[in-house]
Amino acid sequence: MRRVYNEVLDDYLSLPDRVERIISLDPAATETLFMLGFGEKVIATDAFSYRPSEAKRKLKIGSYTHVNLNLLEELKPDIVFTTMGAQKELTRKLIDRNFNVYPLGVATSVSRILNNVILVSLVVNAHNVGRELYQSLLLYLMGYRRLTNKRPKIYVEFDLGGPISCGYATHVSDAINLVGGENIFDDISDAYFTPNDNDVIERNPDLIVYEPKRLTDYEKERILNYIEKRGLGKFKEKVVFTVGDFLAHQGPSFITDGVKFLHSVIPC
Repeated sequence: MRRVYNEVLDDYLSLPDRVERIISLDPAATETLFMLGFGEKVIATDAFSYRPSEAKRKLKIGSYTHVNLNLLEELKPDIVFTTMGAQKELTRKLIDRNFNVYPLGVATSVSRILNNVILVSLVVNAHNVGRELYQSLLLYLMGYRRLTNKRPKIYVEFDLGGPISCGYATHVSDAINLVGGENIFDDISDAYFTPNDNDVIERNPDLIVYEPKRLTDYEKERILNYIEKRGLGKFKEKVVFTVGDFLAHQGPSFITDGVKFLHSVIPC
């Protein structure tokens, strides 16, 4: 048995040398496990773990905040991965039920995504593979870094049942800065919040990145009309779209795909 420290819990977990039965309720952790070569050890995930495509075929035992506890007990996992933020209460519930839970911190920067790769590899005792993945992602990331004094102003909006944007301590804002842009709400200390449309107008973004739940031609038209109704019509020609939780995702593919996308659309 090994003792592995978790900074969120400020405590140690006892884990077998070979972790054989893994449940991941965090899409970022799920993706990392597959990239580390541990996909076959993952016996179940949450409903939103669909990266990579092989993860879609894994048993789904709950949503992002709720889980089938009876089924979880039957599966007898060596470890359950969760994250904090929206999963904070779920994490506490699982710990109270004596499950071996390793919560990962929410990615407040791109480097935190990289750090979580190291932590997941620590838990599954795959140190060398973890280092290799970490370093390859770091090298990839540095290839998209721009150093510039003239930074285009970027407004990011997520459709989460209403408009949500991101402040300073988020992986999205950090990535925008890294590729040469500036989040118009980089001075806001809240990670995610409902933006005021007048604030958006006053801050006068050069580009709007809009992330809907799904993207069709009809949805594009609906979103653009919605933006105009909010008084943001003058920015309609500056809108670019992503698909699904492309930027909201906090796993390694945010670096390989999300950062690359931001680099391609931010005019520098």
